[in-house]
Amino acid sequence: MALVTGGGSGLGRATCLELAERGAHVLAADIDADGAKQTIAMVEEAGGRGEAVTLDVTDRAAVDRVVGQASATYSDRFDLLVSNAGTDRGADLVDVEDDQWHGVFGVNVHGPMYLARAFVKHLIATGRPQTQPGDIVSIVSISALTVGAGAGAYNASKAAMHKLAEVMQTEAREREWPVRVSIIDPAAMNTPMMDQWGLPDEKMMDPRVVARVISTAVTLPPDTVLQSAVITKRIEYYPR
Repeated sequence: MALVTGGGSGLGRATCLELAERGAHVLAADIDADGAKQTIAMVEEAGGRGEAVTLDVTDRAAVDRVVGQASATYSDRFDLLVSNAGTDRGADLVDVEDDQWHGVFGVNVHGPMYLARAFVKHLIATGRPQTQPGDIVSIVSISALTVGAGAGAYNASKAAMHKLAEVMQTEAREREWPVRVSIIDPAAMNTPMMDQWGLPDEKMMDPRVVARVISTAVTLPPDTVLQSAVITKRIEYYPR
């Protein structure tokens, strides 16, 4: 069973559809309850299985409750967390309000930490062997590795999320957690979050492409991990 945050639209929706097509039972979690329900309707229409759940990833108690319920219902079959929920409330640093800054970090850094902590505790509690790990896929951003004006909170939060995922990779190795952690850094995708930037379609990726990379990462042999991958259009300059 796979828990996909931000599952109500964009890459989260594409990931739910991709994983369900490959046989996974998906839990589409989103602060937008209607969006999550629409995703599951699409999953079921395509012949897959899943459930919608309302979740604000910045709410630690809500995260613990959703992960706990999934653990109680699915036990060791709950073996995948796609930490995809993200936000970008763009502004130059001289204009950004405190609530904007903290709101972006709440979704992009604190939420992934709450989720990973709860999920790893779940895997340990179910007695999963380290040789058959569950998966955390951290959907970060190429913005963690590049710099752009007008998105200081987003760039800084994604850089922090990237480092958090690297720390999880190290602790998973050194503490012998029954989990592997993959980092995916996509460039701009054609998703609702990008509407504010007005990029032409030809400069944005189809989120289904990144969803396929996620599916590949979690189907690698258990002794192999996709440590970090940057996914861009061929016209993208990287490194910039």
